Amino acid sequence: MADWQIVLPTPTQSGAQRHKLIPEIAMRPSLFIFALAALVAGAYLYGNMEGLKGNSAGLLPAVEASSASEDWTRTGTVPDRDVYFPGTEELAPDEIRVIACGSGMPMPRLKQAAACMLIELGNGDKFIFDIGTGSMERLYALGIPLDYINKVFLTHLHADHMGDLPAFYIYGPQNNRSVPLRVWGPGGGGTRPEWGTKAAMDSMLEMWAWMTGTLQGTIDTRSMSLEVTEYDWSKVNGVVYEENGVVIKSIPAVHFEQSASFILEWNGLRIAFSGDTLPNRWWIEHTKGVDLSIHESIFMPDMAMKKWKFSDQEALNAMTTIHANPAFFAKVMALTQPKHAVAYHFQNDFDTLPATIRTVEEIYDGPVDYARDFMVWNVTKEGVRTRMTVPNPAMYPTPPLREKEITAGQGRYQTPDWVVEGFPDELEETTDKIFDDFNEEHGTDYKFQLKK
Repeated sequence: MADWQIVLPTPTQSGAQRHKLIPEIAMRPSLFIFALAALVAGAYLYGNMEGLKGNSAGLLPAVEASSASEDWTRTGTVPDRDVYFPGTEELAPDEIRVIACGSGMPMPRLKQAAACMLIELGNGDKFIFDIGTGSMERLYALGIPLDYINKVFLTHLHADHMGDLPAFYIYGPQNNRSVPLRVWGPGGGGTRPEWGTKAAMDSMLEMWAWMTGTLQGTIDTRSMSLEVTEYDWSKVNGVVYEENGVVIKSIPAVHFEQSASFILEWNGLRIAFSGDTLPNRWWIEHTKGVDLSIHESIFMPDMAMKKWKFSDQEALNAMTTIHANPAFFAKVMALTQPKHAVAYHFQNDFDTLPATIRTVEEIYDGPVDYARDFMVWNVTKEGVRTRMTVPNPAMYPTPPLREKEITAGQGRYQTPDWVVEGFPDELEETTDKIFDDFNEEHGTDYKFQLKK
C-alpha cells in the first residue's frame, strides 16, 4: 500500500495556505472520501479555535491536551483550563489583560453588549475604554471592586459607547464604590461646548438630582463625586492621561466630529483602540506594529440591509462614510501590521462571522480575533494569548475597600411627614422585632425611625 498523509488546517496557517489544501487532496481520488471527512472534522476544529497565536474564527474556546499527564490528579485542580476565571490569575508585573465587556452594536441583544473594553495592567491600574449600553453587567460579572475600575475613557458620546455610564455612576453607592468616578471624554477642537463631555456629565447629574438628593444620609454616597476631564479630540497624539508610568494618547477619528481613538503605552507595550471611525491617516501613522490593535469592523452594506433592514442608502452611508467595514478593517491592518488584531463592533453570529472572515482574508493575512463578549487577551512582549472568560452570572457586590461613612443627623434627607404617615401602625410590632433581632445579633442598639 502506498504511503499517504492527510494534512489538516491549523489556526496558525494563513487563509491562502488553508485554501490550497483542498485541491491537493482532491487530486488523489482513492483517498477523496476519507480526506473529505477528515477535512470536515479539521474545519470544525479550526472553527472552534479562539485564535491562539493566529487567525481565528472566534467561535468556541480551544482545548489543548496537557503535555504532562503527571500534572493531573484525581483530587487536584485542573492544570490549565484554557479559559479565564476572573480573580484566579495574578497578572505578571509586565503583562496586560484586556477583556471585551462589549463587542456589539447599538441594537440591544443578550449575546453582545455595545462597545466596552476593560484594560488591566500588571502595575494594578485598570481602565475602561468606552462603556456602551449593556456593558455594565459584564463589568460587574468579573467581580472586581468598583474602587479599582473608576477610570472611564470615552472615544465619543454615542450611546453604544457611553450609554451605561449614567447607571455605572449612580449605582456606585449600592455596590460599595467609595471613590470618585473619573471620566475622560472628548470636547474642544472647535466643537460646540454644549456637545462636549462636561456638558453631558452636567446633564447627567441633573437627571439624577432626585436620586442623589434622597439617598443622602441613608447609605455611603461618597462615590457620587464625579471628576470630569475633557480632552481635545482634535489633537494628534494628544496626551489624555499620564500617571504611574501609563500614557494614554488620543488621535482624531473620522466619525462626524468630536470622536477619537486611544493608544495606551505602558512598559514597552502598546494597545490601540478605535471607537467608531473610517480608516484614517492618524491611525495608520501612529498604530504601526502595536501589540494589540482593537478596531471596529462593522458589516458590509449588503449585510446591513439583510440583518438591520436598512435601506440601500442607509447601508451605504453608514458602512462607508462613518464606519470601518471588514474590507476597510483589513486594509488598515495590512497597512499597520499589528502583532495581533481584533475586529469588534459587529454582531458575531454563525452566518455573519464567516462572511466577515472571508472579506478580511481577501486583503489581510495576519493574526485576527473576531471579538465576542468576554473574550480576553493576555498581552506580553512574547505575544498575545486569546481565551474566553468564564463570568459569574449571579454576582453580588464586592466588599467595600474603605470603612463606610454615612452622613448623620441633619445631613439625612427627610421624607415629607404626610408620606411617612402612610406607614401603617400595624407594622410597628414587626419592625420592633426586626430591630431587636438585629441588635442582639450584632451587639448594637439601633432604634427604628422614619424621621430625623
